[in-house]
Amino acid sequence: MITNKTKDYKKRVIDEKIQEQLGAFGAVHIRGPKWCGKTTTAEYFANSAIYLDDPDHAEEYDAISKNNINLFLEGENPHLIDEWQTYVSTWDAVRRYCDKNGDKTSLFLLTGSFSPKQGATKHTGSMRISIVDMETMSLFESGESSGQISFISLFDKKTKIQAISKLTKQGITKAIVRGGWPIAVIRNNENPLIYGKQALKSLCSTEMKEVTGMNVDPNSVLTLVKSLARNITIPVKNETIISDMSESGNHVTESTFYLYMNALKRLFVIREVPAWNPNIRSSTSIRSLPKKEFYETSIACAALNLGVDALSKDFITRGYLFESMCGRDLSAYASKYDGVLNYYRDRFKLECDFVIHLPDGRYGLFECKCGDGFIEEGASNLNKLEGLIKQHLKDNPNVHMELPSCKVVLTDTEFAYRRDDGVIVLPLACLKP
Repeated sequence: MITNKTKDYKKRVIDEKIQEQLGAFGAVHIRGPKWCGKTTTAEYFANSAIYLDDPDHAEEYDAISKNNINLFLEGENPHLIDEWQTYVSTWDAVRRYCDKNGDKTSLFLLTGSFSPKQGATKHTGSMRISIVDMETMSLFESGESSGQISFISLFDKKTKIQAISKLTKQGITKAIVRGGWPIAVIRNNENPLIYGKQALKSLCSTEMKEVTGMNVDPNSVLTLVKSLARNITIPVKNETIISDMSESGNHVTESTFYLYMNALKRLFVIREVPAWNPNIRSSTSIRSLPKKEFYETSIACAALNLGVDALSKDFITRGYLFESMCGRDLSAYASKYDGVLNYYRDRFKLECDFVIHLPDGRYGLFECKCGDGFIEEGASNLNKLEGLIKQHLKDNPNVHMELPSCKVVLTDTEFAYRRDDGVIVLPLACLKP
């Protein structure tokens, strides 16, 4: 089958990574949130495709999966197998084909709306199938960021920081509520909450059942998502979420909670950002719990029923959701350079929203603050954390640890500049990869 290539394909940050991985491996698996554009992007690189969720071919595909699954692999390379997890043995068939044709690359592209359970495939696919993670659209991809400052340039202390955001605070709020779904960006509906509402409804009524294989309670799922939305970006214990659900009238057992949480991760609804422990304080002082973030802020807004006007008036929630949107964009931009996201928080209330490490050893400290009045607080946190690192290196001269390459306060304000203390004040809507 030929691909459904779109003539006006909107380029994504992930494109270069896919091209790179296709040149090195037999197959590339693109994974990420549902409706983030995986299939459209894969079609851009593919020369043929099969769509395994096509209802018009359901009976035919069922028969093929039982009798000769290798028929799914036929087509001009790179060959796209969309919704491959519909028949999980497709993964092993692709892996075997890559083994038999070990000298060849750019054979297959795989996409799917969720990750199968661990152990569902017989082989991990390591060194045959490369995994590339995809986000929903960043502000740069949606055309709302001016793109005057590149992410990678932040790590060069000589970079001149001078830019002006073209996105107003109201525009930032709308982007949080609308999310980065390509369809939402393109259609620009007058009611941006409509997309998060639809995604949430689909999640609670259909997707959770599909991924767990069980009849889950939609109300319990909704209550869980609401609780997670209320605790977004906070390193909260799972017991706290379970208790919060009970107080909302939906008591779930611990086993059910973990079943649902695992499903939300496999569906790329929730991600966990690991804590960074640089050993600059005693291990008992460092908070080691991962913090939970939404891949899509629009789902959190829908769960809390917060449209643009309501969110504009709820400054605290808007700040948390802004941090989560910063995490989405930073993850997209950092992935281009194989960067890894962590966070720092200790019991002395010193925090850093994101610590991003690059493969060459450089790392940056990022705080996310809404409004001019909180920039100083963010800068103070970054300087205090850098001060702890400096003191640690002074007290332990044999320790090999670099100082941060950059200290950045990401904001929803207008101007980008570098302060006298070296802290970069940077509107998120000025950033690009």
